[in-house]
Amino acid sequence: MLTGHSFLGWYYYAAPSHEHFAVARRTMTLGNFAAFVIFSFFPTMPPRLLPPEYGFHDTVRQDNAESVWVGGDFVNQLAAMPSLHFTYAFVIGCTVLYHSGVFRRGARGEGKRLISQCFFLLAGICYPLLVLTVIVATANHYWLDAVVAMGTVSLSLLCNRVWMILLPAEDVLCWALRLEKPVPTTGDRLLRKLDRPWDPSEEEIA
Repeated sequence: MLTGHSFLGWYYYAAPSHEHFAVARRTMTLGNFAAFVIFSFFPTMPPRLLPPEYGFHDTVRQDNAESVWVGGDFVNQLAAMPSLHFTYAFVIGCTVLYHSGVFRRGARGEGKRLISQCFFLLAGICYPLLVLTVIVATANHYWLDAVVAMGTVSLSLLCNRVWMILLPAEDVLCWALRLEKPVPTTGDRLLRKLDRPWDPSEEEIA
């Protein structure tokens, strides 16, 4: 969860426009919502809770060091599919791949140098793979949990604008509280860059 929040904080600054940021934010939120619905109607047990004879070691609940995330009365132990760990990682990876600039060209100022493109490209691929390796190696999830997470994220991306139905409620709330809706500043950095005189050193390396 902390990783997802940190990513959204970074992408609010780094996204080329507020719409790009909003798509990532809505997709992550809808992915959360989809996972909680599945948890409610189709609870699944992580492999670490299987009996010892299955060969999985519980890396979370131990006699001398129990995680704070499993000690509460309101923690759902049967919430393995889809993996929310991989849900966040997949959204972050796909967004970083897009933000690399490899898949979008033509807008002056959005292009990145070749070394930056390679960095973002590798980060977008390696980060989800790293998270997948960790959650499987620690017996928190099966491979299938990550596959289902990829499906819910893809569906969330296609349907993320469903959250737009809440805009009238947001307008009513702001009116009731006598508040002005804040003006997004995402993309201002890019606009300021475009307003500067052209510098050949900033030109994109194809």
